[in-house]
Amino acid sequence: MELIRTEIPYCEPSHEALSSFSESTDAIVPDAFPDIGRIICAAGAATVKDELPQTDRILVSGMVNAVVLYQPEGESGVRKLSVPLSFAHIEEARGVTAESVCFVRCRVGGVTAKAVNSRKVSVTAQLCVETDGYERRTAELTEQIDPQADALEILSGQETIPLLEDAAVREFTLLDDLEIPGGERLEIVTASCELGSAGCQAMNGRAALKGDARLTLLALDDTGAFQVLHQTIPYTQIVECEDVQEGQTLAARLAVRHLDCMFAEGGVLSVGVGVGVLLLREGRHTLQTIRDLYHVHRTLELEERQLALRGCHLCGPFTGESTAVMPVSRPASEIISADAVCAGLQQSDDHTIRVSAQLSVLYRDADGVICSASRQLPVNVPIPASEASACVQDAALQVSATPGGEGNLNLRLTVSGQLTERPVLTLRDITALSAGAPRKPCGGVDTTLILRYIHAPEPLWEIAKQYASTVRAIRRANALAEHTESVSDAMLLIPVYNR
Repeated sequence: MELIRTEIPYCEPSHEALSSFSESTDAIVPDAFPDIGRIICAAGAATVKDELPQTDRILVSGMVNAVVLYQPEGESGVRKLSVPLSFAHIEEARGVTAESVCFVRCRVGGVTAKAVNSRKVSVTAQLCVETDGYERRTAELTEQIDPQADALEILSGQETIPLLEDAAVREFTLLDDLEIPGGERLEIVTASCELGSAGCQAMNGRAALKGDARLTLLALDDTGAFQVLHQTIPYTQIVECEDVQEGQTLAARLAVRHLDCMFAEGGVLSVGVGVGVLLLREGRHTLQTIRDLYHVHRTLELEERQLALRGCHLCGPFTGESTAVMPVSRPASEIISADAVCAGLQQSDDHTIRVSAQLSVLYRDADGVICSASRQLPVNVPIPASEASACVQDAALQVSATPGGEGNLNLRLTVSGQLTERPVLTLRDITALSAGAPRKPCGGVDTTLILRYIHAPEPLWEIAKQYASTVRAIRRANALAEHTESVSDAMLLIPVYNR
């Protein structure tokens, strides 16, 4: 009996994590700058330079361009101090190898600054990093058996699972110049960018990406007043993607790798966004399975295993809302800006996700003094019951804040992300098969027909297997329809093939 085995090449998610870490440095105030009187706030943006998979870990390195705003000693204005911080983070990733396909999203959760003295500042940046690893694998499964005789009975079935056929990381850069009224009077303090996807279309050897880049800028004008700017840049990008054919299902995950914004002459805002894109080629695979088998005349000697295939299917976008209260040390009268980053995410069994939101708020108190507050808060976000089996990836937070009573801020948060299902299909895989000793006769050596009353519903397959018969023979002997799978409350003629 020959096993007909099929190779199934696919790409399996092997690692998924969302973690936080911090980096610190000290900076000296340049000679041309006045002494530090009071730290107002600090912020920053991350640039990812490298994401290197190694055995059971992923090395992520880059730079945080931190900015510290302070009020000079004895003055009423605001000065900006730029402080670069380099980082190198090792993410433990069991199962990842040097050949893994890795995808990293890194954002600055918050920056804190403390004046060591009037000429020195200590800066700490918290970074939130999402890492994913994918492994290219080939599974083998016995889908059919060549019996080389008519006495082997096989109960076959079909199973369908969404498998990733390939994963690949590509990069592109968005460049644009935006006319900003009054831009010549503005100085950028910090900028952030969220990437939206409106579709990913497979072409022959390429992928067409559409979406937009949503910019948020905190700026100072020439009077020292803060302004918050929001700009949207639509994009259409074509990236190379080998082995992709038109019509295939292709999904994309996006990450900002670096962001450069500056005002040029005439108030034009020049923007450069480095984008990392993870291209996932999906396919639905229908596999032939062997649910059961027996030999009419002999016992079977077989070896088998349980083959587990882990699928992956990007279901679509997710959006949820929640509210929270954030205490602050000085009661707020006016909100200047508010920002939130997802520092952790855990899905519960009660159709909610628990988000650890790293919040940063810039505001004025009742005396008009500019203050800042940062805090990590747990936020529960409901998930529709129909989507409870999916996990949320690429979580992004948007927050709006209003002054509340008793020294609190009232927050409204919107959580958006990508819903992904990770079904696991476990199949019976026969790896070796041979005929053994003759079966014991049913009802005696000369018995060719058994009459039995079937009371409770019983599958024809189990009856045939027990009495060394076949489902086809039982159907013919009892004039049963071709689609009949089980019988009950019936007298059944069972042909027996004793040898």
